[in-house]
Amino acid sequence: MLTATVSPALSRQDWLAAHVGAHDADSIGCRAPAVPSHEKTRLKRWMTRLFGDNAPMPLADPRLEAVRRFACATRAGKAPDGALIGELHQRGLDDAELAAIARFAA
Repeated sequence: MLTATVSPALSRQDWLAAHVGAHDADSIGCRAPAVPSHEKTRLKRWMTRLFGDNAPMPLADPRLEAVRRFACATRAGKAPDGALIGELHQRGLDDAELAAIARFAA
């Protein structure tokens, strides 16, 4: 008797965010997203102008940004913290979808 496997219902955008996260882990590491200029202190703005800032820009959709951070942490070999997993669950991802992203990013 054959058993049917159910594939996770992730959107194309979810897979692209996972790809971006995996790429970030390989290229610049899992850094926190860049802070907007208006939230930086005068010294931090000056240092950014002087030395540049290669922090990743956060994705516009909070769900996709959480997927990016999860994929980045998984690719870097770090266990994602409970707060991130809770945020992903709140944003509509279940454990099967997280496992699929983790397999992709590994």
